[in-house]
Amino acid sequence: MTAADRTRAKLPYRIEGNPRGPALVLLNGLFADYTSWDGAMAHLEDYHVLRYDGRGQGDAPKPPGPYGPEVLVADLKDLLDALDWPPTALLGISNGGRLALAFAAAYPERVRAVVAVGCYAAPTRLLRLKLSSWLAAHRVGGPEHRFDVAAPWIWSEAALSLGADLVQMYRSRAALLDPTAVEGLIEGAMCGDVDLTAIQAPTLLAAGEDDLLTPPAEHRDLAAMLAHGQFATLPGAHAGLLERPDLVREHILPFLRAQGTIGEATTPARGDTCHVG
Repeated sequence: MTAADRTRAKLPYRIEGNPRGPALVLLNGLFADYTSWDGAMAHLEDYHVLRYDGRGQGDAPKPPGPYGPEVLVADLKDLLDALDWPPTALLGISNGGRLALAFAAAYPERVRAVVAVGCYAAPTRLLRLKLSSWLAAHRVGGPEHRFDVAAPWIWSEAALSLGADLVQMYRSRAALLDPTAVEGLIEGAMCGDVDLTAIQAPTLLAAGEDDLLTPPAEHRDLAAMLAHGQFATLPGAHAGLLERPDLVREHILPFLRAQGTIGEATTPARGDTCHVG
């Protein structure tokens, strides 16, 4: 077994919801783990939901990076193969949204629908500069300094004032992140591209109206490049779904329901580590 195989064999995951409902995979934001979806799960009880930690996230392995889209796509494919997961919808935030697009491009036959929130296909020069500042802040001042530098690009004014407890929780989690994993995640986010022309599934590209990291106009342009693309704005900033999980019910579920895709998945343990080697 190669080092890559060993990494994929230890990805923590959870399976929840209705086993006979539509299959749905949740893909975390860059530094988040699968608990970041806790608030959204209350709105997804009709779905058969898989959420997991990708390499570098949560309790997943943290080998040397970068963790670019090709590596993350291969990890997700192996996980779905190991679980015998059926053709599925994908819902991803930020880098998870980019992973959703990349997987749908690489394996169109396995994807029924895509919702990518606060995402991108290829990092623009401006986005590279933003991410480079995070990497420099991390190397100079550590994970909390990186968080503080990134915060204005991520959180809304409401979160930074009225929702300070939520932001502080994520800042505290940032302090615990493995330094090697942080570098691997950022470096991976700055590399690679997604062939949008290969995506066949209906795809919703959604952006917070105040998203400074991945602005709405960029999502509108990406949607126009897709065969079956739609564009929508959401209240809030880049981390809008974390700030307001109810946005899943109000803005994401109507799109998923409109696709009318039902799939059944096998049901391994509801919380486990994937062994695929």
